[in-house]
Amino acid sequence: MKPLRVGLTFNLKRIDPTRDDVEAEYDSPKTVGAIEGDIASYGHQVVRLEASPDLVRKLPAARVDVVFNLAEGGAGRSREAHVPALCELLDIPYTGSDPAALCVTLDKALGKHVLRDAGVPTPDFFVLATGREPLPRGWRFPAIVKPNIEGTSKGITTTSIVDDERTLRRRCGAMIRRYRQPAIVEAYVSGREFTVGVLGYPKPCALPPMEVVFLQPSERTVYEYSLKQDWTGRLEYVCPAKLTPARSRRMRQLALDAFRVLGCRDVARVDFRMDRRGRMFVIELNPLPGLTPAFSDLVMIGEAAGLPYRELIGRILEGGIRRIVHRGGAEHAERGG
Repeated sequence: MKPLRVGLTFNLKRIDPTRDDVEAEYDSPKTVGAIEGDIASYGHQVVRLEASPDLVRKLPAARVDVVFNLAEGGAGRSREAHVPALCELLDIPYTGSDPAALCVTLDKALGKHVLRDAGVPTPDFFVLATGREPLPRGWRFPAIVKPNIEGTSKGITTTSIVDDERTLRRRCGAMIRRYRQPAIVEAYVSGREFTVGVLGYPKPCALPPMEVVFLQPSERTVYEYSLKQDWTGRLEYVCPAKLTPARSRRMRQLALDAFRVLGCRDVARVDFRMDRRGRMFVIELNPLPGLTPAFSDLVMIGEAAGLPYRELIGRILEGGIRRIVHRGGAEHAERGG
């Protein structure tokens, strides 16, 4: 296959995430530049396409062969699906999951319904749209409160863990007002925190689990937003995680199960909690994992697994390139676009 024109779609981070989390999921100029450079190192021409409203005009004009999609979208519960849906409308192959999978995984409650119905273990949960609805009969504390359609642990702090109904309602009310969306309430799983990268198309593989080790552990640890901005002296990332071979295999298989059940492709990161009895629970799946060099969880997992950053980017791009051929575009690709 001759060199391709690769559209790189992204949302650029312009607001300091330590001051305001509104753009916390967006990518920095450094990350965009690193990915652009590594795609170009394979001989491809890269066209930067910021996912602003005028992408509707710029994408067809760019005449790209494939899109490497990083875009988180602007607002709404389908925001992560905006760019892939546009690509499908224009018949442009792209990397990553399709609009349906991106919508299901962004909506935490919807994704957990799918996981639970498929037999993938996930903590019990319910959703409060106003904070005043009745609690499920027999609900037991502690619980953790999160915005239902946010990522990067936005809105999550140690105060997100609650022990009684009054505190839960107060926390949910604040969350609903702050993020203008329902709050999801999950049974809090006290135990170890893990994340597993899944990579590849059409046959995905699960990379070795990585443990997020809290250096100041307590009964109420949570991988909160502030820790994802600066973990120095507070966290340690251990990959491969210190698990028995059987538990490692089990976690990797559950990650693949979640990936397939939710309809993902190319790449994702699956977050877990494991309680003291060794029971594993899928907390959520992120089909648009961060790709910041030497910083993001998936990048660290890849490096520990012998997958350098350039190769990680190449493996993700491979999925989109394969879909050029699958749509009958092999001749087009051979001509170089």
